Amino acid sequence: LHDVYPELVEETEVVSRELIRITLLFPEMWQEALRTASLSYYGRKNVVEMMNILRPLHKKARTPETLREYHFVQMFGNDLAAAEELLNQFFSVDPAHRNDTLVQQAWELYYVVFRRIEKLFPKPSQLALKDTAPILLECRDMELAVPGTYDPDREIINIQSFDPIFVVYSSKQHPRRMEIRGSDGNSYTFLLKGREDLRQDERVMQLFGLINSLLMKDDETARRSLAIERFPVVPLSSNSGLIGFYPDCENINNIIRYYRESHGQPVNLEQRMALQFSPNWDTLTVMQKVESFEYALSNTPGNDLQRAMWYTAPNAEVWLERRTNYTRSLAVMSIAGYILGLGDRHPSNILIHEHTGKVVHIDLGDCFEMAAYRDKFPEKVPFRLTRMLIMPMEVGSIEGIFKHSANHTMRVLRANRDSLMAVLEAFVFDPLVSWSYLRDSEMGIKTTPKPQKSKHPKQKAQQEHASRWNTSNGEDFASVSGSKPDGEWSSKVGDTYHDLVDGKDWQTGNPKARAIVKRIYDKLIGTDFNPNEQLAV
Repeated sequence: LHDVYPELVEETEVVSRELIRITLLFPEMWQEALRTASLSYYGRKNVVEMMNILRPLHKKARTPETLREYHFVQMFGNDLAAAEELLNQFFSVDPAHRNDTLVQQAWELYYVVFRRIEKLFPKPSQLALKDTAPILLECRDMELAVPGTYDPDREIINIQSFDPIFVVYSSKQHPRRMEIRGSDGNSYTFLLKGREDLRQDERVMQLFGLINSLLMKDDETARRSLAIERFPVVPLSSNSGLIGFYPDCENINNIIRYYRESHGQPVNLEQRMALQFSPNWDTLTVMQKVESFEYALSNTPGNDLQRAMWYTAPNAEVWLERRTNYTRSLAVMSIAGYILGLGDRHPSNILIHEHTGKVVHIDLGDCFEMAAYRDKFPEKVPFRLTRMLIMPMEVGSIEGIFKHSANHTMRVLRANRDSLMAVLEAFVFDPLVSWSYLRDSEMGIKTTPKPQKSKHPKQKAQQEHASRWNTSNGEDFASVSGSKPDGEWSSKVGDTYHDLVDGKDWQTGNPKARAIVKRIYDKLIGTDFNPNEQLAV
């Protein structure tokens, strides 16, 4: 490909490399690496694993490329180099004659660096490209298309330039909002996310694209304009990528909050009512909690979303159109999410378009009913359909437009189940898909916790030292260096992935994936509730 389109390939490499650089800056990278490495050393007593985590970062620190990286190395380079030298001395001798004091001295230096980073590098609210990725400022009038806009049937929208300022959100993963100016004169907004594998989100979007094409070919669904709202997802690496910013949308959580605040109501009204009915909530049985929950529902209207949609519409005609679009898009996505086993549908993950009223779902990582197997608060419902979502449907409720749209959507998906299964099987059996979220308990295997032995005074001291790094809340180092193989899977089976691949029937190596495919197929033929009875649409 490079021989045919050298300039295009080089531009792709430069843009992806620089964007990945921005997702995780040196201070963030070192903080997470030191936190994870301390867990390896003080928690698991694994010095080799600790060194494998820190060695790539020491290599990066020796070759800074941007102004921010030079500034970081200028402040911490001497301490990091001294710590690396102590570790090199530790590994330079025979394992039987290694001096643990060298590692302890190195960790004292690392601890100083760790605390100084926390003090001197607060989380930024914005990033300037001239300091973090100056090469992107020089990228102008490129052959590379704006991510997510390529269409073989339309004129290519090339990247004209990058906005010089990236906005950093204050959420847990600190995603960056960026704008790309296209050759058509428009600005395209993206969310640059690190510490997260977006390859699964990309596959889900591909599946939604197939569903949309099937719905467009059917007369009944095409007449109703049934479709899933999609947005571009572009993975840059195993732990970073771009997500297209869906414009003019607001999540349901914020819509309800704004409405209640403007009417002088507490945001957590239902929770307050439940606690008022049962102040000793934590000591209640399940049935008592259900009774408290029903009391809260019966004493609150739950029509906040309905009222908000009515008040924001300029006239009744627009309101009726938005209500219809809302109901239809909610029905289509409910059925598609049910087939896919999509979970984690809390109000912040469901957006509503301000002008059209269509429903947009984001954060599509919890697929294949993984949310139903969580240890805490497992999701047992096929899709989210609470009273807050039903009330905006008004007089028809779920028996009107919603039911007809859901029936037609399910009918089309069942009629084209072979096409859907072909895509889903390739998705499920992809070796890049992680199965780490499926635990032994989910497969019906009960594990007994090992009894805790009393710790030696030296072990207690090491544990107290490790607590300084806040390792209990630390993230896995995969967020820094890339995704890791699913060690749990290989250790349980006793073979590597390649040992499980069979030339004639390679799928036999992953029974979890086979079970998921069987579950999806049952949904598409109507035997998911009762295997002995096939339900019609």
